[in-house]
Amino acid sequence: MKPGIHFHSDCPFFAGCENLLANLFQDDRFMESHGVSFSYRHSHTYESGFRRRVTKQFNVIPLKLFDVSSISTYANSLSFRPGRIMIKAAAVLLLVKYWFLLWNALVLWRVFSRERIDLLHINNGGYPGALSCTSAVLAAQFCGIRRIVYSVNNIAVPYTSVQRWLDLPWDRVVANSVSRFVTGSVYAKQKLADVLRLAPSAVTHIPNGIEPREITEDKPAVLRRLGIDEKRFLIGVVAVLEERKGHACLFKALKQLKGESQTRTLPLVLCAGTGRERQSLVNDVESLSLQDNVRFVGEENNVINLMSAVDAIVLPSISHEDFPYVVLEGMSLGKPIIASKISGIPEQIEDMESGILVEPKDVNGLAKAIRSLIENPSLCARLGGNAQRRFNQRFLATFAVDKYMALYSHLLSS
Repeated sequence: MKPGIHFHSDCPFFAGCENLLANLFQDDRFMESHGVSFSYRHSHTYESGFRRRVTKQFNVIPLKLFDVSSISTYANSLSFRPGRIMIKAAAVLLLVKYWFLLWNALVLWRVFSRERIDLLHINNGGYPGALSCTSAVLAAQFCGIRRIVYSVNNIAVPYTSVQRWLDLPWDRVVANSVSRFVTGSVYAKQKLADVLRLAPSAVTHIPNGIEPREITEDKPAVLRRLGIDEKRFLIGVVAVLEERKGHACLFKALKQLKGESQTRTLPLVLCAGTGRERQSLVNDVESLSLQDNVRFVGEENNVINLMSAVDAIVLPSISHEDFPYVVLEGMSLGKPIIASKISGIPEQIEDMESGILVEPKDVNGLAKAIRSLIENPSLCARLGGNAQRRFNQRFLATFAVDKYMALYSHLLSS
């Protein structure tokens, strides 16, 4: 009989951290040798992304689960500022988060008890991350599921706030219940072990991998659709519009380039993605007089087409990264990449060999790196070619799937 593996994930949309699931669910070897089921916190946005990436038919279970982010979203939508403060304060004082956690555990217990689960794999965007991921550990304990893999796709949050100290009892339950934690980078592995006080053997790092995606629209077609001059040097920034992604630093670097008389050609930056900081970033662009140098293109139906059309990829993140998939996507396309020297990114690209690394928030460094690519086409070609070779040697989806299958086999046989 095939071993039953159940996956649970919780993310507001099908973000980069969900690529792991797409890799596994689309792999014939894995799906044919295991009885697979999957539960997730339902939203139309997540379901749309999931269906675009996962085409195989199997037991998929959307669930009505609660997360405290919904309270913050509602509070932030109110125009009455005291009302926003009162709602958020009430949620903290009434420990709403932990009532949600227990409710989610009950919902998941009902799901888990109906399935034949030999191993549970929880996929979380970070740690502590999504609330229902902790709930899934509790539900597994109620159901007697003893083999649990828990993947963490960002840097664990230390106990530097009252809220995190309140999480401590739940964290101990998670740490003592999970068979093996998995991170994408060595850096994230060490941080998670430090926060949860884990033995080295309790955490494994498996580098993220992706399957190169099909390009369905060539560069001339993309440029025509967006109304872009084919002579412009194009930079792609594919990231959610949040402060942690560093868009503001990139715009300051562009302003610096604009003020340098020796820079003959200014790039056009295409920002793909949506997020709560969009209006703030639009205001930044206007205040810096960069309307001719930055364009917000929103959410692309097939963002790989846009990435294929640009000359370089930039990821100027300032915090909360691990092993970003957008870097891997850019490498797979043979694009030169400029990225922050943060978390697991230096494990992906080698500085001045397969990309350019800059310190987070280093405006001068970003400007210098962009200028070097604009003025030196041979450097672009060398970095892009090296990046593509490194990707093919290390970061194909099949490499990650093989390592996860080996981990599952080890835990199921123990």
